[in-house]
Amino acid sequence: MATNIHCRVGGWKSWVQLVRDSRFASALPAIIIAFAVAHLPVPDGLTPTSMRLLGVFAGVVMGLLTADYDMSIVLAVALLVLTLTSSFMCTTTDGHHIECDRCRSVYHGKSGHWHEYQCDPIGGSFDVAISGFSNKVAWLVFSAFHIGKAVEKTGFGRRVSLALVTSMGRSTLGIGYAVCLAELVLAPFIPSNTARGGGIVYPIVESVIMSLDIDTDGGENPTGGFLVMVASTANLLSSSLFITGMAGNPIVASKATSIFGIEFGFSDWVVGASVPTLLLLCILPPALRLFLRPRVNYAQLSREIRRQHLEMGQISSNELKLCGTLLTCLVLWVGSPYFGIDATVVAYMAIVVLTLLDVLTWDDIVKNYKAWDTFFWLASFITLAEQLSALGVTDWIGNSLSQSLHESSPLVCTLTLALAYFFSMYLFSSISSHVVAFAGPFFAAGNILGCPPKLLTILIALFSSMAGVLTPFSTGSVAIYASCGYISQPRWFLLGLLSAVVIIGITFSVGMLWWKILGWY
Repeated sequence: MATNIHCRVGGWKSWVQLVRDSRFASALPAIIIAFAVAHLPVPDGLTPTSMRLLGVFAGVVMGLLTADYDMSIVLAVALLVLTLTSSFMCTTTDGHHIECDRCRSVYHGKSGHWHEYQCDPIGGSFDVAISGFSNKVAWLVFSAFHIGKAVEKTGFGRRVSLALVTSMGRSTLGIGYAVCLAELVLAPFIPSNTARGGGIVYPIVESVIMSLDIDTDGGENPTGGFLVMVASTANLLSSSLFITGMAGNPIVASKATSIFGIEFGFSDWVVGASVPTLLLLCILPPALRLFLRPRVNYAQLSREIRRQHLEMGQISSNELKLCGTLLTCLVLWVGSPYFGIDATVVAYMAIVVLTLLDVLTWDDIVKNYKAWDTFFWLASFITLAEQLSALGVTDWIGNSLSQSLHESSPLVCTLTLALAYFFSMYLFSSISSHVVAFAGPFFAAGNILGCPPKLLTILIALFSSMAGVLTPFSTGSVAIYASCGYISQPRWFLLGLLSAVVIIGITFSVGMLWWKILGWY
Protein backbone atom coordinates (compact mmCIF):
# COMPACT_ATOMS: atom_id res chain seq x y z
CA MET A 1 0.00 0.00 0.00
CA ALA A 2 2.75 2.42 1.05
CA THR A 3 4.73 1.41 -2.02
CA ASN A 4 1.77 2.16 -4.29
CA ILE A 5 1.27 5.58 -2.68
CA HIS A 6 4.99 6.31 -3.01
CA CYS A 7 4.92 5.34 -6.69
CA ARG A 8 1.88 7.53 -7.31
CA VAL A 9 3.49 10.48 -5.55
CA GLY A 10 6.73 9.91 -7.44
CA GLY A 11 4.82 9.67 -10.71
CA TRP A 12 2.91 12.86 -9.89
CA LYS A 13 6.17 14.68 -9.11
CA SER A 14 7.70 13.45 -12.38
CA TRP A 15 4.64 14.64 -14.31
CA VAL A 16 4.76 18.04 -12.61
CA GLN A 17 8.49 18.34 -13.36
CA LEU A 18 7.87 17.36 -16.99
CA VAL A 19 5.22 20.07 -17.35
CA ARG A 20 7.46 22.60 -15.61
CA ASP A 21 10.38 21.83 -17.93
CA SER A 22 8.28 21.87 -21.12
CA ARG A 23 7.82 24.89 -23.35
CA PHE A 24 4.08 24.52 -22.93
CA ALA A 25 4.37 25.61 -19.28
CA SER A 26 5.69 29.00 -20.43
CA ALA A 27 2.47 29.47 -22.40
CA LEU A 28 0.15 28.77 -19.46
CA PRO A 29 -0.04 32.43 -18.31
CA ALA A 30 -1.14 33.44 -21.82
CA ILE A 31 -3.75 30.66 -21.95
CA ILE A 32 -5.10 31.58 -18.51
CA ILE A 33 -5.30 35.28 -19.40
CA ALA A 34 -7.03 34.54 -22.72
CA PHE A 35 -9.58 32.23 -21.10
CA ALA A 36 -10.23 34.60 -18.17
CA VAL A 37 -10.74 37.71 -20.33
CA ALA A 38 -12.93 35.85 -22.83
CA HIS A 39 -15.26 34.74 -20.01
CA LEU A 40 -15.57 38.06 -18.18
CA PRO A 41 -19.05 39.63 -18.03
CA VAL A 42 -19.69 41.38 -21.34
CA PRO A 43 -19.56 45.17 -20.81
CA ASP A 44 -21.76 47.66 -22.63
CA GLY A 45 -20.57 48.18 -26.19
CA LEU A 46 -19.15 44.67 -26.64
CA THR A 47 -20.54 41.24 -27.51
CA PRO A 48 -19.51 37.68 -26.57
CA THR A 49 -17.66 37.49 -29.90
CA SER A 50 -15.81 40.73 -29.09
CA MET A 51 -14.85 39.31 -25.68
CA ARG A 52 -13.42 36.16 -27.25
CA LEU A 53 -11.36 38.26 -29.64
CA LEU A 54 -10.22 40.53 -26.80
CA GLY A 55 -9.32 37.49 -24.72
CA VAL A 56 -7.23 35.97 -27.49
CA PHE A 57 -5.54 39.30 -28.13
CA ALA A 58 -4.70 39.68 -24.42
CA GLY A 59 -3.35 36.12 -24.53
CA VAL A 60 -1.18 37.01 -27.53
CA VAL A 61 0.32 40.01 -25.69
CA MET A 62 1.00 37.86 -22.61
CA GLY A 63 2.37 35.08 -24.80
CA LEU A 64 4.85 37.44 -26.43
CA LEU A 65 6.07 38.40 -22.95
CA THR A 66 6.24 34.96 -21.31
CA ALA A 67 5.88 32.07 -23.78
CA ASP A 68 8.96 30.26 -25.06
CA TYR A 69 7.59 30.19 -28.59
CA ASP A 70 8.37 32.28 -31.65
CA MET A 71 6.06 35.22 -32.29
CA SER A 72 4.73 33.61 -35.47
CA ILE A 73 3.74 30.42 -33.62
CA VAL A 74 1.86 32.43 -30.98
CA LEU A 75 -0.03 34.26 -33.71
CA ALA A 76 -0.70 31.10 -35.72
CA VAL A 77 -2.33 29.55 -32.65
CA ALA A 78 -4.33 32.75 -32.05
CA LEU A 79 -5.68 32.80 -35.62
CA LEU A 80 -6.56 29.11 -35.41
CA VAL A 81 -8.46 29.56 -32.13
CA LEU A 82 -10.35 32.56 -33.50
CA THR A 83 -11.20 30.64 -36.68
CA LEU A 84 -12.48 27.54 -34.88
CA THR A 85 -14.56 29.65 -32.46
CA SER A 86 -15.90 31.88 -35.30
CA SER A 87 -14.70 34.99 -33.47
CA PHE A 88 -14.33 37.30 -36.47
CA MET A 89 -16.56 39.66 -38.45
CA CYS A 90 -17.72 37.85 -41.60
CA THR A 91 -19.26 39.17 -44.82
CA THR A 92 -22.33 37.43 -46.22
CA THR A 93 -22.93 36.76 -49.90
CA ASP A 94 -25.30 39.73 -50.06
CA GLY A 95 -22.84 42.13 -48.39
CA HIS A 96 -23.96 42.09 -44.75
CA HIS A 97 -21.24 42.32 -42.08
CA ILE A 98 -22.06 40.05 -39.16
CA GLU A 99 -20.20 38.17 -36.45
CA CYS A 100 -19.10 34.84 -37.90
CA ASP A 101 -20.86 32.79 -35.20
CA ARG A 102 -24.18 34.18 -36.54
CA CYS A 103 -23.62 32.75 -40.02
CA ARG A 104 -26.51 30.51 -41.20
CA SER A 105 -28.78 31.98 -38.52
CA VAL A 106 -32.07 33.59 -39.53
CA TYR A 107 -33.16 37.20 -39.14
CA HIS A 108 -36.33 39.20 -39.75
CA GLY A 109 -35.85 41.37 -42.84
CA LYS A 110 -37.34 44.78 -43.62
CA SER A 111 -39.83 43.13 -45.98
CA GLY A 112 -41.28 41.17 -43.09
CA HIS A 113 -39.84 37.84 -44.27
CA TRP A 114 -37.32 35.64 -42.50
CA HIS A 115 -33.89 35.32 -44.13
CA GLU A 116 -30.76 33.32 -43.47
CA TYR A 117 -27.28 34.87 -43.23
CA GLN A 118 -25.51 33.23 -46.16
CA CYS A 119 -21.98 32.60 -44.93
CA ASP A 120 -19.89 29.77 -43.51
CA PRO A 121 -18.90 30.36 -39.84
CA ILE A 122 -15.62 28.41 -40.02
CA GLY A 123 -14.78 28.99 -43.68
CA GLY A 124 -15.68 32.67 -43.45
CA SER A 125 -13.57 33.02 -40.30
CA PHE A 126 -10.60 31.47 -42.09
CA ASP A 127 -11.03 33.89 -44.99
CA VAL A 128 -10.79 36.72 -42.46
CA ALA A 129 -7.81 35.10 -40.70
CA ILE A 130 -5.73 35.12 -43.90
CA SER A 131 -6.94 38.52 -45.13
CA GLY A 132 -3.89 40.24 -43.61
CA PHE A 133 -1.63 38.39 -46.03
CA SER A 134 -2.99 40.47 -48.91
CA ASN A 135 -2.45 43.72 -47.03
CA LYS A 136 -0.10 46.20 -48.77
CA VAL A 137 1.65 47.06 -45.52
CA ALA A 138 2.76 43.45 -45.02
CA TRP A 139 4.07 43.31 -48.59
CA LEU A 140 5.93 46.60 -48.16
CA VAL A 141 7.84 45.26 -45.16
CA PHE A 142 8.38 41.87 -46.84
CA SER A 143 9.89 43.52 -49.92
CA ALA A 144 12.03 45.87 -47.84
CA PHE A 145 13.53 42.90 -46.00
CA HIS A 146 14.79 41.49 -49.31
CA ILE A 147 16.24 44.89 -50.22
CA GLY A 148 18.04 44.77 -46.88
CA LYS A 149 19.33 41.30 -47.76
CA ALA A 150 20.82 42.74 -50.94
CA VAL A 151 22.51 45.51 -48.91
CA GLU A 152 24.01 42.87 -46.63
CA LYS A 153 24.94 40.36 -49.36
CA THR A 154 26.78 42.84 -51.59
CA GLY A 155 28.65 44.35 -48.63
CA PHE A 156 27.36 47.79 -49.58
CA GLY A 157 26.08 48.51 -46.08
CA ARG A 158 29.41 47.64 -44.51
CA ARG A 159 31.28 49.71 -47.08
CA VAL A 160 29.11 52.75 -46.35
CA SER A 161 29.58 52.33 -42.59
CA LEU A 162 33.37 51.97 -42.92
CA ALA A 163 33.55 55.02 -45.19
CA LEU A 164 31.66 57.10 -42.65
CA VAL A 165 33.88 56.00 -39.76
CA THR A 166 36.98 56.67 -41.88
CA SER A 167 35.91 60.18 -42.83
CA MET A 168 34.48 61.21 -39.46
CA GLY A 169 36.40 59.13 -36.92
CA ARG A 170 39.01 61.73 -35.97
CA SER A 171 37.33 62.39 -32.62
CA THR A 172 35.07 60.63 -30.15
CA LEU A 173 32.12 62.64 -31.35
CA GLY A 174 33.11 61.99 -34.95
CA ILE A 175 32.90 58.24 -34.38
CA GLY A 176 29.53 58.67 -32.68
CA TYR A 177 28.18 60.76 -35.54
CA ALA A 178 29.55 58.27 -38.08
CA VAL A 179 27.54 55.50 -36.43
CA CYS A 180 24.45 57.75 -36.41
CA LEU A 181 24.89 58.56 -40.08
CA ALA A 182 25.36 54.90 -40.98
CA GLU A 183 22.05 54.06 -39.29
CA LEU A 184 20.41 57.03 -41.00
CA VAL A 185 21.58 55.99 -44.48
CA LEU A 186 20.48 52.37 -44.07
CA ALA A 187 17.18 52.90 -42.23
CA PRO A 188 14.92 53.60 -45.27
CA PHE A 189 15.91 50.30 -46.89
CA ILE A 190 16.18 47.85 -43.98
CA PRO A 191 12.87 47.63 -42.07
CA SER A 192 14.24 45.46 -39.28
CA ASN A 193 16.03 47.60 -36.72
CA THR A 194 17.54 44.40 -35.32
CA ALA A 195 18.86 43.28 -38.72
CA ARG A 196 20.22 46.77 -39.42
CA GLY A 197 21.74 47.36 -36.01
CA GLY A 198 22.79 43.80 -35.21
CA GLY A 199 23.71 42.59 -38.68
CA ILE A 200 25.40 45.60 -40.28
CA VAL A 201 26.25 48.41 -37.85
CA TYR A 202 27.09 46.33 -34.77
CA PRO A 203 29.98 44.47 -36.49
CA ILE A 204 31.48 47.87 -37.40
CA VAL A 205 31.10 49.11 -33.81
CA GLU A 206 32.61 45.85 -32.57
CA SER A 207 35.58 46.29 -34.95
CA VAL A 208 36.13 49.83 -33.65
CA ILE A 209 36.04 48.56 -30.05
CA MET A 210 38.49 45.74 -30.82
CA SER A 211 40.86 48.11 -32.61
CA LEU A 212 41.03 50.21 -29.43
CA ASP A 213 42.21 47.18 -27.38
CA ILE A 214 39.22 47.40 -25.07
CA ASP A 215 38.92 44.27 -22.94
CA THR A 216 35.63 42.71 -24.03
CA ASP A 217 35.48 40.68 -20.80
CA GLY A 218 36.63 43.44 -18.49
CA GLY A 219 33.23 44.75 -17.44
CA GLU A 220 32.25 48.41 -17.61
CA ASN A 221 34.30 50.62 -19.90
CA PRO A 222 33.53 54.28 -20.71
CA THR A 223 34.72 54.10 -24.32
CA GLY A 224 32.97 50.84 -25.12
CA GLY A 225 29.93 52.07 -23.24
CA PHE A 226 29.83 55.30 -25.24
CA LEU A 227 30.02 53.48 -28.58
CA VAL A 228 27.33 50.88 -27.80
CA MET A 229 25.05 53.47 -26.21
CA VAL A 230 25.34 55.83 -29.20
CA ALA A 231 24.83 52.96 -31.65
CA SER A 232 21.81 51.65 -29.74
CA THR A 233 20.20 55.10 -29.51
CA ALA A 234 20.95 55.89 -33.17
CA ASN A 235 19.29 52.62 -34.17
CA LEU A 236 16.09 53.62 -32.38
CA LEU A 237 16.10 57.22 -33.62
CA SER A 238 16.70 56.21 -37.24
CA SER A 239 13.87 53.66 -36.90
CA SER A 240 11.50 56.50 -36.06
CA LEU A 241 12.46 58.65 -39.05
CA PHE A 242 11.10 56.43 -41.85
CA ILE A 243 7.95 54.36 -42.17
CA THR A 244 10.23 51.60 -43.49
CA GLY A 245 12.71 51.99 -40.61
CA MET A 246 11.06 49.46 -38.31
CA ALA A 247 8.60 46.61 -38.91
CA GLY A 248 5.98 48.05 -36.55
CA ASN A 249 5.87 51.49 -38.19
CA PRO A 250 3.42 50.54 -40.96
CA ILE A 251 1.01 49.32 -38.28
CA VAL A 252 1.00 52.82 -36.78
CA ALA A 253 0.23 54.34 -40.18
CA SER A 254 -2.44 51.72 -40.88
CA LYS A 255 -4.19 52.30 -37.54
CA ALA A 256 -4.09 56.08 -38.06
CA THR A 257 -5.76 55.61 -41.44
CA SER A 258 -8.48 53.28 -40.12
CA ILE A 259 -9.31 55.37 -37.01
CA PHE A 260 -8.70 58.96 -38.14
CA GLY A 261 -9.30 58.48 -41.86
CA ILE A 262 -5.99 60.18 -42.77
CA GLU A 263 -3.25 59.06 -45.13
CA PHE A 264 0.13 59.02 -43.37
CA GLY A 265 2.54 57.66 -45.96
CA PHE A 266 6.29 57.73 -46.53
CA SER A 267 6.59 61.45 -47.30
CA ASP A 268 4.28 62.61 -44.45
CA TRP A 269 6.20 60.43 -42.01
CA VAL A 270 9.63 61.72 -43.09
CA VAL A 271 8.55 65.37 -43.13
CA GLY A 272 6.90 65.15 -39.71
CA ALA A 273 9.72 63.20 -38.05
CA SER A 274 12.66 64.97 -39.71
CA VAL A 275 13.25 68.04 -37.50
CA PRO A 276 12.97 66.50 -34.00
CA THR A 277 14.68 63.24 -34.98
CA LEU A 278 17.63 64.84 -36.78
CA LEU A 279 18.09 67.29 -33.91
CA LEU A 280 18.12 64.40 -31.44
CA LEU A 281 20.72 62.57 -33.55
CA CYS A 282 22.89 65.70 -33.23
CA ILE A 283 22.32 66.21 -29.50
CA LEU A 284 22.50 62.73 -27.97
CA PRO A 285 26.12 61.79 -28.89
CA PRO A 286 27.63 64.82 -27.07
CA ALA A 287 25.20 64.30 -24.19
CA LEU A 288 26.30 60.67 -23.84
CA ARG A 289 29.96 61.70 -24.11
CA LEU A 290 29.40 64.13 -21.24
CA PHE A 291 28.04 61.33 -19.05
CA LEU A 292 30.47 58.56 -20.07
CA ARG A 293 33.71 60.49 -20.84
CA PRO A 294 35.31 58.04 -23.36
CA ARG A 295 38.97 58.10 -24.44
CA VAL A 296 40.04 56.87 -27.89
CA ASN A 297 43.40 56.08 -29.54
CA TYR A 298 42.59 57.52 -32.97
CA ALA A 299 45.83 56.43 -34.67
CA GLN A 300 45.18 52.80 -33.78
CA LEU A 301 41.56 53.07 -34.85
CA SER A 302 42.54 54.60 -38.19
CA ARG A 303 44.89 51.69 -38.94
CA GLU A 304 42.20 49.10 -38.19
CA ILE A 305 39.52 50.79 -40.31
CA ARG A 306 42.01 51.22 -43.18
CA ARG A 307 42.83 47.51 -42.98
CA GLN A 308 39.14 46.56 -43.21
CA HIS A 309 38.71 48.95 -46.15
CA LEU A 310 41.56 47.25 -48.02
CA GLU A 311 40.01 43.84 -47.33
CA MET A 312 36.79 44.91 -49.07
CA GLY A 313 38.58 45.95 -52.27
CA GLN A 314 37.02 48.00 -55.06
CA ILE A 315 33.29 48.57 -55.28
CA SER A 316 31.67 45.69 -57.17
CA SER A 317 29.25 45.80 -60.08
CA ASN A 318 26.52 44.35 -57.85
CA GLU A 319 27.02 47.20 -55.38
CA LEU A 320 26.63 49.71 -58.23
CA LYS A 321 23.44 47.98 -59.42
CA LEU A 322 22.12 48.02 -55.87
CA CYS A 323 23.02 51.68 -55.39
CA GLY A 324 21.12 52.65 -58.54
CA THR A 325 18.08 50.63 -57.44
CA LEU A 326 18.09 52.17 -53.95
CA LEU A 327 18.31 55.72 -55.31
CA THR A 328 15.41 55.01 -57.65
CA CYS A 329 13.37 53.63 -54.74
CA LEU A 330 14.10 56.67 -52.61
CA VAL A 331 13.06 59.07 -55.39
CA LEU A 332 9.83 57.15 -56.05
CA TRP A 333 9.01 56.88 -52.33
CA VAL A 334 9.55 60.56 -51.63
CA GLY A 335 7.77 61.55 -54.84
CA SER A 336 4.88 59.13 -54.41
CA PRO A 337 2.22 61.90 -54.55
CA TYR A 338 3.63 63.10 -57.88
CA PHE A 339 4.42 59.77 -59.56
CA GLY A 340 1.25 58.06 -58.35
CA ILE A 341 3.09 54.83 -57.53
CA ASP A 342 2.31 53.26 -54.17
CA ALA A 343 5.26 52.68 -51.81
CA THR A 344 4.55 48.94 -51.73
CA VAL A 345 4.68 48.71 -55.52
CA VAL A 346 8.05 50.52 -55.48
CA ALA A 347 9.50 48.09 -52.93
CA TYR A 348 8.11 45.07 -54.79
CA MET A 349 9.51 46.41 -58.05
CA ALA A 350 12.92 46.77 -56.39
CA ILE A 351 13.21 43.10 -55.43
CA VAL A 352 12.10 42.02 -58.92
CA VAL A 353 14.71 44.33 -60.51
CA LEU A 354 17.44 43.14 -58.12
CA THR A 355 16.59 39.55 -58.99
CA LEU A 356 16.69 40.26 -62.74
CA LEU A 357 20.06 42.01 -62.30
CA ASP A 358 21.42 38.94 -60.44
CA VAL A 359 22.10 40.98 -57.30
CA LEU A 360 19.70 38.62 -55.55
CA THR A 361 18.91 35.04 -56.54
CA TRP A 362 15.62 33.28 -55.97
CA ASP A 363 17.50 31.12 -53.48
CA ASP A 364 18.37 34.28 -51.51
CA ILE A 365 14.69 35.20 -51.37
CA VAL A 366 13.57 31.72 -50.35
CA LYS A 367 16.22 31.46 -47.62
CA ASN A 368 15.59 34.94 -46.19
CA TYR A 369 13.69 33.42 -43.27
CA LYS A 370 13.51 36.72 -41.38
CA ALA A 371 11.49 38.24 -44.23
CA TRP A 372 9.04 35.33 -44.33
CA ASP A 373 8.76 35.21 -40.54
CA THR A 374 8.08 38.95 -40.28
CA PHE A 375 5.60 38.75 -43.17
CA PHE A 376 3.65 36.07 -41.30
CA TRP A 377 3.46 37.74 -37.90
CA LEU A 378 2.92 41.22 -39.32
CA ALA A 379 0.06 40.04 -41.56
CA SER A 380 -1.43 38.21 -38.56
CA PHE A 381 -1.20 41.32 -36.41
CA ILE A 382 -2.86 43.36 -39.15
CA THR A 383 -5.77 40.89 -39.19
CA LEU A 384 -6.12 41.13 -35.40
CA ALA A 385 -5.93 44.93 -35.46
CA GLU A 386 -8.57 45.20 -38.20
CA GLN A 387 -10.90 42.80 -36.41
CA LEU A 388 -10.46 44.58 -33.07
CA SER A 389 -11.76 47.68 -34.83
CA ALA A 390 -14.52 45.86 -36.74
CA LEU A 391 -15.92 44.27 -33.57
CA GLY A 392 -15.78 47.50 -31.58
CA VAL A 393 -13.00 46.49 -29.16
CA THR A 394 -10.65 49.33 -30.13
CA ASP A 395 -13.39 51.94 -29.68
CA TRP A 396 -14.36 50.42 -26.32
CA ILE A 397 -10.76 50.57 -25.03
CA GLY A 398 -10.43 54.10 -26.40
CA ASN A 399 -13.60 55.12 -24.55
CA SER A 400 -12.22 53.65 -21.33
CA LEU A 401 -8.91 55.50 -21.74
CA SER A 402 -10.61 58.77 -22.61
CA GLN A 403 -12.87 58.90 -19.56
CA SER A 404 -10.06 60.16 -17.27
CA LEU A 405 -9.20 62.99 -19.71
CA HIS A 406 -12.61 64.12 -20.91
CA GLU A 407 -12.37 67.50 -19.13
CA SER A 408 -8.96 68.40 -20.60
CA SER A 409 -8.30 70.32 -23.82
CA PRO A 410 -7.52 68.32 -26.99
CA LEU A 411 -3.87 69.46 -26.92
CA VAL A 412 -3.39 68.42 -23.28
CA CYS A 413 -5.07 65.08 -24.05
CA THR A 414 -2.71 64.55 -27.00
CA LEU A 415 0.44 65.17 -24.96
CA THR A 416 -0.83 63.09 -22.02
CA LEU A 417 -1.67 60.14 -24.26
CA ALA A 418 1.75 60.41 -25.94
CA LEU A 419 3.53 60.39 -22.57
CA ALA A 420 1.52 57.44 -21.31
CA TYR A 421 2.27 55.57 -24.54
CA PHE A 422 6.01 56.34 -24.23
CA PHE A 423 6.42 55.06 -20.68
CA SER A 424 4.20 52.01 -21.23
CA MET A 425 7.23 50.63 -23.11
CA TYR A 426 8.57 49.55 -19.73
CA LEU A 427 6.03 46.71 -19.88
CA PHE A 428 7.32 45.28 -23.18
CA SER A 429 10.39 43.53 -24.55
CA SER A 430 9.40 44.10 -28.18
CA ILE A 431 8.73 47.39 -29.95
CA SER A 432 6.38 45.68 -32.40
CA SER A 433 4.39 44.08 -29.56
CA HIS A 434 4.08 47.50 -27.92
CA VAL A 435 2.80 49.02 -31.16
CA VAL A 436 0.28 46.24 -31.74
CA ALA A 437 -1.03 46.30 -28.17
CA PHE A 438 -1.36 50.05 -27.65
CA ALA A 439 -1.27 52.09 -30.88
CA GLY A 440 -4.88 51.33 -31.83
CA PRO A 441 -6.43 51.96 -28.39
CA PHE A 442 -4.47 55.21 -27.93
CA PHE A 443 -5.57 56.43 -31.37
CA ALA A 444 -9.15 55.51 -30.53
CA ALA A 445 -8.94 57.46 -27.26
CA GLY A 446 -7.48 60.42 -29.14
CA ASN A 447 -10.27 60.29 -31.68
CA ILE A 448 -12.91 60.38 -28.93
CA LEU A 449 -11.14 63.26 -27.15
CA GLY A 450 -10.84 65.32 -30.34
CA CYS A 451 -7.04 65.18 -30.51
CA PRO A 452 -5.50 66.61 -33.72
CA PRO A 453 -5.13 63.46 -35.88
CA LYS A 454 -1.76 64.17 -37.50
CA LEU A 455 -0.24 65.47 -34.25
CA LEU A 456 -1.17 62.36 -32.27
CA THR A 457 -0.12 60.14 -35.18
CA ILE A 458 3.38 61.62 -35.43
CA LEU A 459 3.84 61.48 -31.64
CA ILE A 460 2.86 57.80 -31.50
CA ALA A 461 4.98 57.16 -34.62
CA LEU A 462 8.09 58.70 -33.04
CA PHE A 463 7.59 57.32 -29.54
CA SER A 464 7.03 53.77 -30.82
CA SER A 465 10.76 53.43 -31.57
CA MET A 466 12.22 56.14 -29.33
CA ALA A 467 10.70 54.63 -26.19
CA GLY A 468 13.10 51.73 -26.70
CA VAL A 469 15.81 53.78 -24.96
CA LEU A 470 14.13 53.10 -21.59
CA THR A 471 15.33 49.53 -21.09
CA PRO A 472 18.19 47.25 -22.23
CA PHE A 473 15.66 44.65 -23.44
CA SER A 474 13.22 46.78 -25.48
CA THR A 475 14.17 45.25 -28.85
CA GLY A 476 16.72 42.88 -30.39
CA SER A 477 19.25 45.51 -31.46
CA VAL A 478 19.27 47.15 -28.01
CA ALA A 479 19.69 43.76 -26.33
CA ILE A 480 22.69 43.01 -28.59
CA TYR A 481 24.45 46.23 -27.57
CA ALA A 482 23.48 45.90 -23.90
CA SER A 483 24.86 42.34 -23.78
CA CYS A 484 28.37 43.65 -24.51
CA GLY A 485 28.68 44.48 -20.82
CA TYR A 486 30.38 47.88 -21.17
CA ILE A 487 27.48 49.46 -19.25
CA SER A 488 25.89 47.79 -16.24
CA GLN A 489 22.13 47.22 -16.41
CA PRO A 490 21.32 49.70 -13.59
CA ARG A 491 23.37 52.36 -15.37
CA TRP A 492 21.71 51.51 -18.69
CA PHE A 493 18.32 52.15 -17.09
CA LEU A 494 19.59 55.48 -15.72
CA LEU A 495 21.07 56.57 -19.05
CA GLY A 496 17.89 55.42 -20.77
CA LEU A 497 15.78 57.58 -18.48
CA LEU A 498 18.06 60.58 -19.08
CA SER A 499 17.87 59.99 -22.83
CA ALA A 500 14.08 59.77 -22.52
CA VAL A 501 14.01 63.18 -20.80
CA VAL A 502 16.02 64.68 -23.69
CA ILE A 503 13.81 62.98 -26.29
CA ILE A 504 10.56 64.14 -24.70
CA GLY A 505 11.95 67.65 -24.14
CA ILE A 506 12.99 68.07 -27.79
CA THR A 507 9.78 66.48 -29.09
CA PHE A 508 7.49 68.65 -26.96
CA SER A 509 9.38 71.85 -27.78
CA VAL A 510 11.08 71.85 -31.19
CA GLY A 511 8.81 69.12 -32.52
CA MET A 512 5.64 70.91 -31.48
CA LEU A 513 6.87 74.12 -33.10
CA TRP A 514 7.64 72.26 -36.33
CA TRP A 515 4.22 70.59 -36.44
CA LYS A 516 2.59 73.94 -35.76
CA ILE A 517 4.38 75.30 -38.83
CA LEU A 518 3.12 72.31 -40.82
CA GLY A 519 -0.41 73.09 -39.65
CA TRP A 520 -0.93 69.75 -37.93
CA TYR A 521 -2.67 71.34 -34.94
